[in-house]
Amino acid sequence: MELKVIIEDQLYTLNVPEELLQKAAEFFDKMDADMDKGIQMSRQWVQKPGLIERLQLVGNKLLTAIENENENLGRMMAGYILSRAPNIDTIDLDTSGEMQGTEITFKEQAAPVSFGMPPGASMGMDLEDPYGMDPALRENAEKKVSSVFKQGRIYAFSIYNSRSDSWETITVGKDEAEAQRMRDETVISKMLEMAH
Repeated sequence: MELKVIIEDQLYTLNVPEELLQKAAEFFDKMDADMDKGIQMSRQWVQKPGLIERLQLVGNKLLTAIENENENLGRMMAGYILSRAPNIDTIDLDTSGEMQGTEITFKEQAAPVSFGMPPGASMGMDLEDPYGMDPALRENAEKKVSSVFKQGRIYAFSIYNSRSDSWETITVGKDEAEAQRMRDETVISKMLEMAH
């Protein structure tokens, strides 16, 4: 598998053998267990890190490994990222010391799908009134999806994960309109879930 990494506008493609992901599965689970206890992100303590924060933290370790030419550690960190976000397109590593500035982009339509959205569920759908649903459904769904906000140089929104009782951030990119569109589609996905 390949991970595309951007460091100061330079694009690198890291090759991670499929077998490494399988062999290191236990190691990746241990990394997750450690992060479940909370993580320090630059000057901020994150009690319940979501997927994006975990990828940003591991991305920072990947940056250190690349700078130190530690190929083994770099491959392991790239492997973790690919194992937890196989639909990742690029990870643009922040080099200023603020790991929250690391930008993650997913392949089109992939990010919301990884959070339980059926593929193409809202394609071509009336965003205001999908399937003529009860307005109360939209009201409840809106409570589970935050407004679009700016995170560093990029736009994002958060989705409430009832299983883990935590908010998970979806990082979209530098296009606010695209972030708003994905956010609206995610609300519709939540409405569809609640309607069934």
